[in-house]
Amino acid sequence: MLGTFLFSNSQIPLGLEYQRNIESIQLNNNKNLLLNNTSYLIAKNNQSYKIGYGLEIQEALLGDFGGLYVFGLSTDFDYRIQFIPIIFNVNAFIGGGGGSSAPDGSGLVYRHAYGIKTQLNSSTDFLLRYSIYNFPTGDISGNQFQVGFSYLIDSVFNTNVYASKISKQSILAQGVIMDLDVDDSGRLDKDSYETLLSFEYANKLTKKIDGLIRLQSAISGKIDGFMGYYSGFSYNILEQNTIRWNINTLIGSCGGGSMRTSGGLSYLLETGIDFDVNKNTISINTGHNKSYNGSFAANYIQCGLKYNFESTIGIPNKSTHGSEDEFQNSKLTIKSGLVTHISPTGLDYNDKEYVDMSLLNFAIYYPITYFELLAETRWAAFGDYGAYAEGLIGLSIPLMNYKNISISLPIYIVVAGGGGIDVGEGIGTQFNLSAEYNLSKNNALSFSVGKLNMYKGNYKPLSFNIGLSQDLFFPLKKYTKL
Repeated sequence: MLGTFLFSNSQIPLGLEYQRNIESIQLNNNKNLLLNNTSYLIAKNNQSYKIGYGLEIQEALLGDFGGLYVFGLSTDFDYRIQFIPIIFNVNAFIGGGGGSSAPDGSGLVYRHAYGIKTQLNSSTDFLLRYSIYNFPTGDISGNQFQVGFSYLIDSVFNTNVYASKISKQSILAQGVIMDLDVDDSGRLDKDSYETLLSFEYANKLTKKIDGLIRLQSAISGKIDGFMGYYSGFSYNILEQNTIRWNINTLIGSCGGGSMRTSGGLSYLLETGIDFDVNKNTISINTGHNKSYNGSFAANYIQCGLKYNFESTIGIPNKSTHGSEDEFQNSKLTIKSGLVTHISPTGLDYNDKEYVDMSLLNFAIYYPITYFELLAETRWAAFGDYGAYAEGLIGLSIPLMNYKNISISLPIYIVVAGGGGIDVGEGIGTQFNLSAEYNLSKNNALSFSVGKLNMYKGNYKPLSFNIGLSQDLFFPLKKYTKL
């Protein structure tokens, strides 16, 4: 996480860059693999250059491997060429992933790419890059062009409310019950109701339209490993006092868990009601999830709690900045590193003894009163479990602070699956003991040890993690404080 040192000064304003591009990888023994790549980058923007780093999510849309996902760390460098409207761009990525019986090996993936950007407006660039992509321990690789765009939101972090525009946003956590039949999954021999956990970020674009990003994963012993990643829009049809009727449409991908989603491309159509309760919202929706080329098509109902907030993170939707008294300076900590699971005694779904596995991870920590709220994703990169991934949410309890050293107790709920790992119902817990050493005012080196326990599964490894973290600061409207 080199960027954590490049951007370590809390006085340097940083932006947030959203990148999206597609590339088609030619395979020898399978249909071409069409990947859709989405990056969320912390960006330092100067007149002649821009440096960014952050999380990238890659999803299969077309081909034979619907349900192939790759998560990892991306770095991006722009150099503006004077007197001509062209920006020279270099990009690098390392991560892990796989799925849907793809030849992904251990899951390790790397890519380096170079190309150009041309400015479409003050915030948006058209992107064309030549990409060299490889699963070095698997059989997926190729050299091809990426085509896409990037969108920069300037002065998001380490800034004051007068220098930035404010965005209305929300985070929704919800449970999903999906009605499946034998045509939806190769693991089902009769109709079944299965449960998923879903997280959604919404950014208000206009008075009636929100932009949506949704990530969901199965909590099920029958379809563990099934997940979906979507983006789209929500439209407010009717609003009466604290009640709103919305329709949502999202497009993206889903797969894994032997679900019949073909190349992965799929969509969601849904409608539902939001009820405001104090400053938060209860959301109830019903909808239809369908694969574009596969036989998977299912109705579902979902219910959850939405946390509403206003901050500089997101696409601006307020031209006025408000007074400084309305806002507080909030901290967000991002962490990345390497997690190693020491193999437990037992056999996986393929009747093989477990071996040690290492995963790359990316985490966000947000302080709430005495605790820290945690969200983390991990993806297998070394071992023999290329399609295995974990999503974690939890709380960190501080135990001790002494000079540059702090000790805490992170407690997680874990959703996991893929790679032939016996994860039971796909949900579990992990308890860690974590130590941090402050390298500078806003950067720390962390180490943790813990135990992962998957409910009704035999995968219960001892886990070690080492990583780097960076503190970022942003204006947040005071009433949205947790």
